Amino acid sequence: MRVSRKGEPLTARELQILEAIAHGARYAEIAAQLQLAFSSVKNYAQSVTTKLGANSLAHAVHLAWEQGLFRRERHGDHAGYAAHRYRDEEPCEACWAGERAYRAEQRQKRRQEAVSDPQGVQEAARGARDVRGAVRPSSGRTAARGEAAA
Repeated sequence: MRVSRKGEPLTARELQILEAIAHGARYAEIAAQLQLAFSSVKNYAQSVTTKLGANSLAHAVHLAWEQGLFRRERHGDHAGYAAHRYRDEEPCEACWAGERAYRAEQRQKRRQEAVSDPQGVQEAARGARDVRGAVRPSSGRTAARGEAAA
């Protein structure tokens, strides 16, 4: 087995194991999930702590977050899409797909609300337009005068 040194970059497998540890997985769970021997997972964890210069696995997870080894933002959903937009970035394809799914879900909810309470949805829509400064529909007399003048 190769000796790890402090400051060396983590391998993809080491990062994968560190992420699992950060999410609370135990060595046995990680070994089963990745189809590795328990001792291999233990060796990878030791290598990670050495490379990061950590005193413990908890410290290794902390250092990994500080160094940006874990992605902090969400991807593939509405929150990921919003995070991209907040950072003034073009959203990735996964976030676009998540945003489309979110919008479809919202449309479906509005349709269901319209079927169950059509009058309430119309009033809510009319109220929303009023907030933006649009004129509320009148009693009809104005429309009749406008037609007569035209």
